Amino acid sequence: MVGVYSRERANEAVPMESRKIQKVGAATLTISLPKEWARRRNLKKGDQVFLLEEGEALKVLPGPAAEERQRSAQEYVVDADLCDLDGMLERVIVGNYVLGKERIVVRSAQRLRSGHQDEVRRAVRRLMGMGIIEEGPARVVLHCSIDPSNYPIEALLKRLYNLGATMLSESCEALAKGNAALAEDAMKREDDADTMYWLILRLILLAQLDEGLVEKLGMRSRLEIAGNRAIARDLEVVADHCYEIAAAVKEIIGQDLPIPASVLKALQSLADVIGQAYAKALGALFSRDLKQANEALHLCEDLGRREQDLIRAVIRGIRDPQGTLPFGRIYSGFAQVGGYARSIALIAFNRYLEKPTNLSRPSTSSS
Repeated sequence: MVGVYSRERANEAVPMESRKIQKVGAATLTISLPKEWARRRNLKKGDQVFLLEEGEALKVLPGPAAEERQRSAQEYVVDADLCDLDGMLERVIVGNYVLGKERIVVRSAQRLRSGHQDEVRRAVRRLMGMGIIEEGPARVVLHCSIDPSNYPIEALLKRLYNLGATMLSESCEALAKGNAALAEDAMKREDDADTMYWLILRLILLAQLDEGLVEKLGMRSRLEIAGNRAIARDLEVVADHCYEIAAAVKEIIGQDLPIPASVLKALQSLADVIGQAYAKALGALFSRDLKQANEALHLCEDLGRREQDLIRAVIRGIRDPQGTLPFGRIYSGFAQVGGYARSIALIAFNRYLEKPTNLSRPSTSSS
């Protein structure tokens, strides 16, 4: 998965539209709302909007966006005493974070158990922007300080992809050099992938409720929300499979088996094609390049043959039946990783077709 696409979106100035202040009655000042802005938010006469003062700016929030902002700012209480299974409290905290909660209070009727305190700290370490702002024997207050405008979704997806790509390349290098420490390094990156995925999911769910965040997050329209959520999930699962590949590599190195050059060659060949497929699929997604998406799909079709080449090389070259078992996990993981490249390429196709082009546009005939 080495050889990442390179396309950075330029910093575009936000267009400003002027409005004249009108006076209504003795003291009321009014301005009109832009028609297109109101249409996108399905606002009509009689609907309620909310005004929010932020420094020199005055924000206009439609009802649902204002409700979501109020909900996020509300304090949520988590009863640790009801989390009586290992890991349950940590998952509850992560779930609240993903749903956009800003302030979470974890409390116990008596005293937080040592295990619960460990889960709180583990959750905080794995959630970007989350910190402990108050702590006592029976109560811990967590606060998330994420500003969505500082985290464009495209950059986060690239980061999540690069984590998986690095894990895969480090696993191949670890096997070739017999370096177990390098395989362990690859496995450690899986926690970083989870952190990135939860951040992306938090931002996407917030954008579903507040259309004002769509542009701030670098998305061109709400149509991109569902696709980006699917891509983030795919890339997170890819990191999970890369973790399993790295773990299998570490096991093989621990067995101190001689690895034939034919096996290493077949493995690297498969990894290279997967890397090319991802580079083209993601490049097509962000640049809306249909030819790149098509090339990615053709590369995915070639993965099956290369997977079979790897299986045959392992069968011929690894004589110890015990040694072939972790190799089975490796090429199974490769097959899964390659499948998600195809999924992303198909989303890139759909994204290209979201708007009319010379290739696909509404008919102008009267038939």
